[in-house]
Amino acid sequence: MTSSRPLPRTSSPETSVRRPLARRSLLGIAPSAAVLAALTACGAGSQSAEDAASDGGSSDGGSGSAAGGAQGAPSDLPEGWTWVEGTDLPSASATPELPVTVTDGTGEKVEVKDISKIIVGGEDVADILAALGLQKNIYAAPTNSVAQAALDAPEHYEFSQKTGVEGLLSVKGTLFIGNNVKRHGKPAAQFREAGVDAVVVDDQQPIADKIRAVAEYVGAKDAGEELASTVEDQLDQAASDAKGTGIDGLRILAVTSSGAGGANAVVGTGTAAADIIEAAGATSVGVEEGLRGYSVKYSDEGLLDTKPDVILTGDGDLEEWGGLEGFLSAFPTLAQTPAGTSNTFFLMPSEQIKVSGVGVGAGAIALVKALAAVAK
Repeated sequence: MTSSRPLPRTSSPETSVRRPLARRSLLGIAPSAAVLAALTACGAGSQSAEDAASDGGSSDGGSGSAAGGAQGAPSDLPEGWTWVEGTDLPSASATPELPVTVTDGTGEKVEVKDISKIIVGGEDVADILAALGLQKNIYAAPTNSVAQAALDAPEHYEFSQKTGVEGLLSVKGTLFIGNNVKRHGKPAAQFREAGVDAVVVDDQQPIADKIRAVAEYVGAKDAGEELASTVEDQLDQAASDAKGTGIDGLRILAVTSSGAGGANAVVGTGTAAADIIEAAGATSVGVEEGLRGYSVKYSDEGLLDTKPDVILTGDGDLEEWGGLEGFLSAFPTLAQTPAGTSNTFFLMPSEQIKVSGVGVGAGAIALVKALAAVAK
């Protein structure tokens, strides 16, 4: 819901605010591959990593998913921070039946005929496809991806506001699957006008329905239902585990370095973080404020007023900020919030907190375990 307190965006702070925490750098994240033609922008603070981890629940679809399984806590985790990682990521085995006629998230009716070279508009689509056993069909993905399924694509491209249909088509795929109705509606229409099938996933629907949509778009509806049901079961388990823990009284602020134009942002609706926090039964500050996606519509004073009990971010984000000092410089007032003064910072694999893919359910189970320690 939208609260009465707006979070207007101000300019990024230039002064670093230091806290009495030892600074350590995170392990590096593997860089993405070469750029192709651009597309149109289309108390837990002292908890150990082992205690924070969760088995992620059981999976009927098998474990070791598109995301590559559990990665473990980084060795240079900032002192006092809690590593939270879900494991047992689900997968399914798809046997696509084509052609298939679908209605995508924009309401467009599309016949999909060839999925041999899929251009994904976001790494969440890549993660879902790989979990369906279709990694080999992922032809091109964004350069700024963190999901392994996207990083493993043969080709990578960079988003741009200036590229026309020629640039879009230069990637030479057989199907474009966008992941954001507002961002990818126009590029998808350009693909179709040029004779290339294109669909867009509604980014504001629950993760399980995103999985179903992607699977339906590639003619694998049954496998998609299996995968989506497993994720739903994990989310239900997280909700069940949260009952009676006091988590429902906690306020969680999720932040990222990946807002528009690479700006610092608060995470709102339509994101993996929002789904995970909702499943845990806690309050997402970004969702409460009515923010969508990775929103830059905040002020440092506004963040202070939200009084988060826990601050959550991804390991890729912390790496992008250059470690703890960069993070504190990006969001200086967070040191003065309840989460900041108690040193209650959670770090999750970016593939789980930022990718609306198959790891969301397992991530939610792990988050519940970590939050329960805070709520005691």
